[in-house]
Amino acid sequence: MNSQSASAQVQNSNGNSQVAAVNSDGTPAAQVDRSKFMKMPSRFMTKPQQKDADTKLHEVSEMYEKHFLREMMKAMRSTVHESGFIQVNQAEKIFREQLDDHYVDKWSEKGGIGLSKMIYEQLVEKFGVQMGIKKSVAKPAGPLPLDERSNYSAHQFRHPGKKQALSYRIDKLGLPQGTPQEKPEVKSPWDGVLLGSKTLADSQTMVEIEHDNGLKSQMVFKGALSKISTGEKIQAGETLGVLSPESKSLYWTVESDQEPGPQSVSE
Repeated sequence: MNSQSASAQVQNSNGNSQVAAVNSDGTPAAQVDRSKFMKMPSRFMTKPQQKDADTKLHEVSEMYEKHFLREMMKAMRSTVHESGFIQVNQAEKIFREQLDDHYVDKWSEKGGIGLSKMIYEQLVEKFGVQMGIKKSVAKPAGPLPLDERSNYSAHQFRHPGKKQALSYRIDKLGLPQGTPQEKPEVKSPWDGVLLGSKTLADSQTMVEIEHDNGLKSQMVFKGALSKISTGEKIQAGETLGVLSPESKSLYWTVESDQEPGPQSVSE
């Protein structure tokens, strides 16, 4: 057993007094070499690394998915009734819960059930711009005017072949009798490059544009197309064509030119 230590007033070689630690029997106590602590690796001293917003959203999404899976496992376990022949003790119940948690962690490591991805995309859609992980898309300059003075209204619908896209049907409003028929211009919503155009079976024209903001537009309308060539650079608000007087609707589909990601069209 180590002897107890105490403080004593001693003099050094220069005659100055200082406090030294001594044991109860008067022998000097062991001194601690403080220089060893100064030589410790810097990784023990550094601050924890800050995670970016995108990583935090991924972790939160995975946490909610794990919570859902655990609750699902509990509900499944509750449907299995214990027999009277073999009694389950408390230790076995604890082990079973830990085993279910292990299953949930392994499912999450292998991609889960897709719930975390859905939660992540919804969080990015709602908070991505203010968190700095989603680019804000400028208000479109086309394809048709939709302000208070325009004669058109837009209605969103689900495109049967493009479930990840935003699709709009822009309808012409009814005008009073005697109002002269106008030929509104179809314009490019944003800057981009013309991917191509073709005439459909019902005498409608389809135009596709790859925009500089990572989006791609497809517009279908009845009317005349301007003299533009495939691969030509197009500016936002540039005229693509003119609607025919009998045309009642224009169909506009917007989708990401890359993987489904954090971008949205401003209203």
